[in-house]
Amino acid sequence: MSRFVGLLGKLFRRGYALLFAFVFIFYIGMSALPPFLMAGGHTESGELIYRGFHFLCHQYPWRSWFIGGEQTHYPLLHSEAAGSKTIEEASGMLLSEMKPRTFYGTPEMGYKMAVCQRDVGIYGSMTLFSLLFFLSGNRIKRVDWRLWLLVGILPMAVDGIWQLASQVIPALPFRESTPLLRTLTGVLFGFFTCWYLLPALESSLNE
Repeated sequence: MSRFVGLLGKLFRRGYALLFAFVFIFYIGMSALPPFLMAGGHTESGELIYRGFHFLCHQYPWRSWFIGGEQTHYPLLHSEAAGSKTIEEASGMLLSEMKPRTFYGTPEMGYKMAVCQRDVGIYGSMTLFSLLFFLSGNRIKRVDWRLWLLVGILPMAVDGIWQLASQVIPALPFRESTPLLRTLTGVLFGFFTCWYLLPALESSLNE
């Protein structure tokens, strides 16, 4: 038994970064599955997965990627994506009439992923770094915490807090972020967070 436990420990020690990559790939893959299920007529299965992700993401349709429709995204405002239909125009519904979490899309619009654009960026880049870390033999050195804060955390915090504050404080001009900014800040956060945490975990295991 002790040998078996020791073997498991060695396998985890060598391949934990690959395990994390598979977890992140599974997460992204599951979030992309509902649009295909909905389009194929398997609405109950698609809605079940959407509901499962309710606890992990706000799932606002105007902040999500759509699959299989006229556009890849449907912004809240025209200024977010010139030439694109807004979520109201594409859905034929006013925001006041829409229940964002349970509005999944239409055959014409396509169907949204189960997580938002920022989450796709976060977990996609976490997958990428985990694979790079594994391929390096767990030898990538930890990024300086100040760079993690400056490049990884600050851009997403500024984008998200500025967006939120502008929509809850009447004195501020209204601002809605763009799909590019959401995704890019998510990518930076996910990549630099893994760059900081995985080498830290490696150091702890070595000790």
